[in-house]
Amino acid sequence: MDNSNRTQPISTATEFWEITDSAKLEAEYDAANYVAYLETAPISALIHIFHEYRFFIKYFISDLGILQFKAPFGKFKCMIAQIAVDELGQKPEDCHLNLWDNFLVSLGDDPTYLDNTEFPENIELLEKLSDWMLERSFMFGVGLRGMGAECLCQIYLSAAYKRLRLNPAIIAKKSEIDWLFWDIHTGEEDKVHGRMVRNAIDEMLQKNPSQLPDLVDGYQQAKQNWDSFWGNLHKKFGN
Repeated sequence: MDNSNRTQPISTATEFWEITDSAKLEAEYDAANYVAYLETAPISALIHIFHEYRFFIKYFISDLGILQFKAPFGKFKCMIAQIAVDELGQKPEDCHLNLWDNFLVSLGDDPTYLDNTEFPENIELLEKLSDWMLERSFMFGVGLRGMGAECLCQIYLSAAYKRLRLNPAIIAKKSEIDWLFWDIHTGEEDKVHGRMVRNAIDEMLQKNPSQLPDLVDGYQQAKQNWDSFWGNLHKKFGN
């Protein structure tokens, strides 16, 4: 995978958005075999891979609370609160973590094993994200979890969804699978979230351009962490 973006100096918001362009990132993940493998993977491998993603969802929802707490009062704070509400749902059963669990169980995962992981190194990555959310600046957190999860995650899921629906094993049992999480996260709601985050970031940068370096640092850390997270899974199941 080309890591050159992480070392290029970024001096304007325009340059930042060019580097985080969704079409470019989707092509990058596909080329790295992060999503291409999902088209041919056996169900057993898909269960293992997607099982581990539930921990990313779990930590992300909690980290949104930290970001909302640290945000200054204003438009961005309200927006992050609304996104957190969408992720948690109006009722516990509507929480996106529960929706993901429904997908896992319908795929064939063991419902009594959902809280267990085979990748402690990935939990360490997620714990580091939470530590950074507490320790680093607010704008670093915006790049780390606002851009790094709310935007980067949506790009990955959209690319993954296209490949997953072409998998013959998935096609054979598609009517048995609970697709609600995917419908939300590859549909209009997540696209709206992404646009909301980008517009809010642009507005903050216009008011205070000096925050750009922290935003860039947070996003680049998020992408490095994200690539390591999926790389760990695909080293075991993607070969």
